[in-house]
Formats: sequence, structure tokens, C-alpha cells
Amino acid sequence: MLLQSLVKLYETLAQKGEIERSGWNPVKISYGICLDNDGNIDRIISLKQKTADGKKEIPKPISLPMPVKKAFGVVSNFLYENSTYLFGYDSSGKPDRAAKALQSCKEKHCKILENCDSNAAVSIKKFFDHAVENVQDTLLSCGCTQSMIDDILGKGANMLLMPLGKYPFDFDEICRAWDESYANSDGKKGICLVTGKYDNIAVLHPLIKNVKGAQSAGASLISFNGSAFESYGKTQGYNATVGEYATFAYASALNKLISDTNHRINIGDTTVVCWTEDAEPAYQNLLYSALNGDDTVSQEDLKSAITNIAQGKTVNWEKVPLHPDNNFYILGISPNSARLSVRFFVRNTFGKVMQNILLHEEQMKIVKPSFETLEHLTLWQTVSQTVNPKSKDKSCKPHLAGDVLNAILNGTNYPATLYYGVQSRISAERKITWGKAAIIKAYLMRNYKINYKEDLTLESNDNRKQMVNLLGVLFSNLEEIQNAANPGIKATIRDRYFTSASSTPALVFPLLIELAQKHLKKLPIQKKIYLSNQLTETMSEIRKLTTEFPVKLGLEEKGIFQLGYYGQTQKRYTRKEEVNNG
Repeated sequence: MLLQSLVKLYETLAQKGEIERSGWNPVKISYGICLDNDGNIDRIISLKQKTADGKKEIPKPISLPMPVKKAFGVVSNFLYENSTYLFGYDSSGKPDRAAKALQSCKEKHCKILENCDSNAAVSIKKFFDHAVENVQDTLLSCGCTQSMIDDILGKGANMLLMPLGKYPFDFDEICRAWDESYANSDGKKGICLVTGKYDNIAVLHPLIKNVKGAQSAGASLISFNGSAFESYGKTQGYNATVGEYATFAYASALNKLISDTNHRINIGDTTVVCWTEDAEPAYQNLLYSALNGDDTVSQEDLKSAITNIAQGKTVNWEKVPLHPDNNFYILGISPNSARLSVRFFVRNTFGKVMQNILLHEEQMKIVKPSFETLEHLTLWQTVSQTVNPKSKDKSCKPHLAGDVLNAILNGTNYPATLYYGVQSRISAERKITWGKAAIIKAYLMRNYKINYKEDLTLESNDNRKQMVNLLGVLFSNLEEIQNAANPGIKATIRDRYFTSASSTPALVFPLLIELAQKHLKKLPIQKKIYLSNQLTETMSEIRKLTTEFPVKLGLEEKGIFQLGYYGQTQKRYTRKEEVNNG
């Protein structure tokens, strides 16, 4: 399904003229070797381009014949290469290998251009008839600076053969020669598992580049490079017969998606891309705005668009009609050694994806402090709740962000690592922020089917759950009494007893209640009566459900306790603000 979807995307982009045709690919080129009619080097020019900030120059991406994979042996690209292949330059103390590389390059060009008689083709073929004795002197005589020579010989920069001083793709005969060679490449033929058509079977699949954490040269999405992966004696790509057209198409489409920094998200160790079958970028823009927020549009407009699409209505976004029934694809990949792992692949209608996002936002709704301006947490802010705020490394655990995103988009259970991570931070920090409380609420609602309202009112007939929730309220009551009796106290009962109270209530609450009675004696009569009545009311509600404090609370119940505490504490702060503002 994944490869088929990418092949369809490639074909859509090809019809729009927005992607390379079969057999061609953007290649980063640093220098051009300008040749005369006899194949002599006229001059060498820089093809580098400046970065957006203008501070440095980088190789220029040029549409050229598909690069070969050089995992094993000596094999040359067509029309471009480094100094080892084009000049036979030995940069690693292996003269025999350098000689083989030069010979491989010559044979490939002469074979592909064998029946070409144009001046440009003859110029390229004659280039390989001229032996270069001293490469450095040759480069100097062709106008190269010392920095260019260091780049060419020391760093292996790519150089492009430019017959008659022009780009090779300016000559139709050369392009046709390559297209014919690519289409008629030698190899076994079979039925492609992706297209269902008879085609040359790809032995090696193209590299996917720009994936965060993967090798800079690129990594394979599909590869078989060991006997452990062989089946019935079939090696490498013959294990899974994918045709050369399909491998080129899916790799080209995926590379285009990942290279588009405006429509690519790096979440933890996962690189996320998305697309529709009609390759309309407005769908991508709305999804990313929904997940990460968007300062360029109002929250009302964004929420309205998401809600309407979720309800099955067509919405104009960026002057483009977005249809809720349009198929939408979301892919998350992460590096794994020299390969790529598919973290998740979502195929659904765009309307259903918006429904799942709305469900996530609804379950994350929670009463917040009055000073909080955020309507809801973005994905990155959500996973950041599991990270130590004092740590220099703000990265969450590997795979967590991708797993959370997968749960949001599919409407499935949140990963347990999200809940455990939040619990770990609460134990360490001894406080519950609204973000952590929102995660606990959403996790319990989705994974344990516990019903909560936004104000953390528990809707359940389960006496045990109601009792545990009230224990959290009780702890907040006891903390309020202590704060009233000892203003400015440095270490409250929350600092000393919160973790143990939410784990082993029977051991802690009798002590805390006894302590509260001492604190109440210190208070003015009016304050004493109010807090004493509040404490009595909570205790009465608890006694209706149980006569004894539970000995131990499970991990699920710990979250229920924390939400009870958080909700009651927010009411306390709201009450203070109303008094101060009154």
C-alpha cells in the first residue's frame, strides 16, 4: 500500500511537470568541465550557488541521470563523477582501483553514446581518449583556484561533463541515449509487486535522503544485504520483485516530499511527510497548522476549517477547496542503521483525520490557569511534558513523538510511554502543570475509557474511581489548610507526601489529617470554619464510598488521584483571583 501510494503520487506530479521524469534525478554538482569539439578541457567552472544567507556556497542541484549505488565494487555515473572516475586520480593510495574507476567511467559513456554522432556526444567520447598525467597541473591550467583543487581532489566534489560548454541535457541526442539505456538495462524480468506489470526487477533500490539522523548520503527504505534475508536462493532485490519503474517512482516521490522543508516535520527521531492523491499542498498546510499551530491565521478560522471538514463539508483553504472524502496519506520514518524504518503509515480520508485531531483536542481540554494563553498543546509541547525542563537536551525518548502522532491521527490508544513519562516528571518535580494534567486526562479517557469533563468532573458509577478522585481533592484541601496556617512555608505536604499519598493512601492520610487539625487551630475563626467545613464535606463524600483508605493505588488510579488534586487546586486559585479582583 505504501509503495503503491507513492507511485501514484509520482505519476500525479509527473503529469503536473513537478518532478523528474523516469531515469533522472536532482544531483548536487560543484563544478563543470567545459569540453571543446575534440574533447579537450577548455576550462573548469564553478556551478555552486550561494545559500539563502549568502554566507557560503553549496553544490547546485541539477537534473541528471539517476545516480548509481556504490555500495560494492566500482561503478560509474553517467555525465558526472568525481576526480577518481573522470581523471583516474588516486586519493586513497589505491592506484589500481583508480585505474578501474576511470576505465569503468569510459566504458559506460562510450557504450551509452555508441550510436551518437553529434558534436556534443563525440566531444564526451573523445574526452576519455586524453590521458591526464598530472591532475593538479591540469586543473591549474584550466582556471581552478587552490580552493577548487582542494575541493575536487581532497573532498571528491562532483563534476559535470559539459560538451561545447553547455549542459548535457541541452542536447536531445544525449538525453535519448540515456533514456534508452535506462529503459533497456540488463537484468532479470518479472512481475512487479507494486504495479503488476512486467518489468526489469530492481536489484538495488534508490537511496532516500534528508531523513533526520540517517546517513548524509541517504538510506534505503528497502534493502536485502545479507544471507539472513535471502529466500529460496533469491538475493538482494529478487527477494521482493519490485520493478525498476516502481522503485524509481516511489523513491523520487518520497525524496521530493522529504526535501520540501515547508511540508516536512521532524518529530523526535521521526521524519513525517503527508500527501493526497491529487498532490494538492493546501491539505498538507492545514494538517501542519492543526498540529503545530499557525500564527498567520486566526485560531477561530483554523478551528472552523477543521470542524467543518470533520463534519463532511468542503472548505476553501488558501483559495483551494478541500474535500473531506479525499484520500490522505501520512508517513513517519526513522533511521535504523543504514536503512529506514516505517514508524507509521496512515491512510484515511482527510475528513476522518480531522475528526481524530478534534477528538484529541477535545480529550486534552482541561481547566487552565487564568494566565495561560495557549488553547491547547501542540504535538511537540505535549511530548515535552515528559522531559526534564532543566535538562540541556530537550529531546523526548526515541519513538515517543512518532507514536503519539500516530495515535492522534488514527484515533487509537496513546502510547504508555507518554503516560509513564509524565508520571516520572510529576514524581521528580512534585507538581502537576496543566499540560501534564491534560495528558493524564486524555490518556485515561482514551486508554481506560474513563469519562471526564473539561473541569475534571468524573462521570463514572465506579465507586472506586470516585473515591480515588476524592482523595486527590482531599489532599488539595489539606494543602490549603497548611498554606493558610503557615504562609510562605518552603516545603509543603505536596513536596513531602504527594508521591506517597497517591500510591499508598492508607499510610499517609491519617498522618496528614492529624497534622491538619493542628494547623486549623492556628487560623482565625472565620477562615478556620470555612476550611474545616470544606475538609468535612470532602471526608463525608469519601465515607459514603469507603470506610477505610485504600492500602495501595495502581498506576491508573494514581492518574485519577492527580486529576482530583489538580482540579481542586485550580478551583482554589480561581477563588483567590475572584476575591482579589472583587
